[in-house]
Amino acid sequence: MIKRLLFLLSICLSQGVSAQTNTLSPYSIYGLGDNVHSSLAAQSSMGGTSLAMLSTQNININNPAALVFVNRPTFNFDIKNEFLTLNNGGTSETSSLFSIENFSFAFPLVIDPQRKRKGAFTFGLTPYARQGYDVASYQTVEDLGEIQYRFLGEGGINSAFLAAGYDILSDSGRVNTLSIGATGSYVFGSIQNERITIIDSAFNGSGSNLYRGENHEISAADFKLGLLYTRRLFWNKNTPDAINGSFSVGAFYKPSVSMNTFSDDVAYTFINNYNSPTIVDTVAFSSSNIPTIAASSFGLGFGFIYDGRISLGLDFTSTRWSELSIAGVNQGLNDEFRASLGVEYIPDPTSYKQLLKVMRYRAGFSYEQTRLNVSGVQPTRVGFTAGLGVPIIASKSTSVFNIGTEYAIRSGAGLPVVENYVNIFIGLTFTPNQYDRWFAKQKYD
Repeated sequence: MIKRLLFLLSICLSQGVSAQTNTLSPYSIYGLGDNVHSSLAAQSSMGGTSLAMLSTQNININNPAALVFVNRPTFNFDIKNEFLTLNNGGTSETSSLFSIENFSFAFPLVIDPQRKRKGAFTFGLTPYARQGYDVASYQTVEDLGEIQYRFLGEGGINSAFLAAGYDILSDSGRVNTLSIGATGSYVFGSIQNERITIIDSAFNGSGSNLYRGENHEISAADFKLGLLYTRRLFWNKNTPDAINGSFSVGAFYKPSVSMNTFSDDVAYTFINNYNSPTIVDTVAFSSSNIPTIAASSFGLGFGFIYDGRISLGLDFTSTRWSELSIAGVNQGLNDEFRASLGVEYIPDPTSYKQLLKVMRYRAGFSYEQTRLNVSGVQPTRVGFTAGLGVPIIASKSTSVFNIGTEYAIRSGAGLPVVENYVNIFIGLTFTPNQYDRWFAKQKYD
């Protein structure tokens, strides 16, 4: 049953990631589209905080060094529904969009049992960047009447990844541990941009409309390095393997890489309307293979766990989007800075008979100076999050149903369009143990 479920989910994800339009933001016109801060539903409910957050249940795809705390086979599947309201002066428009956010497996490895060093690896699929916009502007020109300029874009880039983490230093009681990790990714996808100029008189045959389309097919090998130091502060003798109290510092570095980019550029004039055009003349057509230079990034995070009940995290990340060039053209973006704060509270982790006491209550906050450069304005994004983690089937289960929400606003002084987001995160974390009856092999007399 479980094998069939995972097989179906893998098919859904492979089809959904390649086909879905992942954003409706007009600002995805910039660069490769809206960059994705990959995280699980549980982490998204805490503002996206993850770099130094220790968990035996959630797969940490942002800092591979933290994988060493995975202590049993784990499967994560996460989706999101985004409600976006665009405000332009006195008008507003609301749309919604469903997307698959993450699909990953992780497996623990006891590499050196004598020294109690641990390791784990994970693999999966997650979005990298998203594009989807349809913007129009109008201008009235003498003798030509009203001219419509229409800008359309769609597509996305995804990342198939394989990551591993390992304790390189650990004392006998695992009081102090230093872990390293690495993530190797294959980045792939395509983005399409269209620019259309429509002139009123063209409908009468006295003029021509202009179409220009660009298509970029992108692929590359990418990698990330992670580091995590953990100081165990105290522990419960009854649960020696649990994370009862700790302080941790995590970091990652992701260098800039050159992405293979095959580009087609076509321009032609046409009459009639855009949906059924009659091509008058092909103005230009070209193909090229000029690499895309991706942005480098690094991050630093701090985590604290008290009594196995309270987890706090604080992350800082910086991404140098000013480095981004597509097909040899620098995109003129700003460097991005992001800070996030998250908290998780479990009233009583050992109260197995009362579900409300073992549920995970989460909240978070994030602040971001975005990569965008809109006529000299760098918008900011501020988000507030909250969520729950509910054990599946039984209160002793380590498998969890995660649900969370975010309210965020992307704005800036003089920005033509202000965006308000309400995001709903839903995730399933399967970490089977003896209390998960759905996982146990049935016995018959």
